Amino acid sequence: MKTGILAAAVLALTLGLGGEALARRGVALQNYDNIPIVRADNKVLTDAKVREAVVKAAQISKWIVDQDAPGLLVATDSIKGKHSLTVEVKYSATQFSIDYRDSSNLNYATGPGGPVIHPAYNKEVKALLDSINAGLRSA
Repeated sequence: MKTGILAAAVLALTLGLGGEALARRGVALQNYDNIPIVRADNKVLTDAKVREAVVKAAQISKWIVDQDAPGLLVATDSIKGKHSLTVEVKYSATQFSIDYRDSSNLNYATGPGGPVIHPAYNKEVKALLDSINAGLRSA
C-alpha cells in the first residue's frame, strides 16, 4: 500500500503536478534607493563620472545597458539564458538607486507584504550594487 502511494506521488511530480511547489519560494524584492556616493578622499564626482562608473560596473558584472539617458540607465542581466531581470539605475553626483523594472521566469508576484521574487534576483542586484560601489570608490 505504501509503495503504491509513493509511486503515485513520484509519478505526479514527474508529470509536473506540483512543479510550482518545487520552485524556490519567493522572497521580498530588494530595491536600493538613494544610496549615497561616499568616497574616502571626499572627492565629489560629476554626473558624467558617476554614469561612467555605473556603466563600467554593469559591464563587468555582465549586465547589458539597454537605455542611457541623463540620470537614468536601464540594464538587463540574463541568468543561464533562461531568466532575465531588468533594473533602472537612477543616479546623480551624490547618490544612486537601483530599482526593479521587469523580469522573466523569476516568479515575480505582488502580495500584501509587497512584491516577491526568486532569490536569484536579489543576489544578482546585490552583486551589481557592490560592483557599482567599488567602481565609484575608484572613479
